[in-house]
Amino acid sequence: MKPGDTTIGIVAALAAVIFLAACSPTLSPLYRDYRVPASDSVEKPVSSVDAAPESPADSQPDSLAGSLPGSGSASTGDSTDDAGGGTETASARSASVRDRIVAALDDAGWDTVATDLPHAIETEERVLSNWGIYRVGASLQVTPLGRDHVRLYVHPYRKYFIGDKGKIMYLTGRIESRFIPELNEAFKKHGLELAGTPFERDGTELR
Repeated sequence: MKPGDTTIGIVAALAAVIFLAACSPTLSPLYRDYRVPASDSVEKPVSSVDAAPESPADSQPDSLAGSLPGSGSASTGDSTDDAGGGTETASARSASVRDRIVAALDDAGWDTVATDLPHAIETEERVLSNWGIYRVGASLQVTPLGRDHVRLYVHPYRKYFIGDKGKIMYLTGRIESRFIPELNEAFKKHGLELAGTPFERDGTELR
């Protein structure tokens, strides 16, 4: 084989590789993660104990107040209030995160539906594109992931004009462009920053 033929063969092979890479669709997993704001909590409501006016016993010195009938030690009341406050704060934070997610989905045009899955938020199916013989649709599901993240699952499918329905096992760039950018913006607006897929995070650990 002549040197010129070898060079032509190498160039042709490289051109074929570049062509195939350009034509192949960009694929990504069916899920991505979002960071929950560290400050995502609401102030603890004022309890009846905190809101109660000062009693005569409270205005007495400690030695005297402890001897009054029905009076308890201050440490007992405080510890009970603190224990309840911790649960209350965690519950409030969870409710706040859920409100953010529902609001973001609504802003992006996804209606939520009831689900039997605990802690999960699901949406109705939505048509993303129509290709005549079939249409592409999807539904979404958001669940907590550790303490500081939530995970968005996408459930895409193709529904053919004859009624058959097939699950899509990955997201192409074309499908993503139909709703992911808008969804990311809505989540960001409500304080949920995109953490990406495991490939995009470059091995960053989720807590």
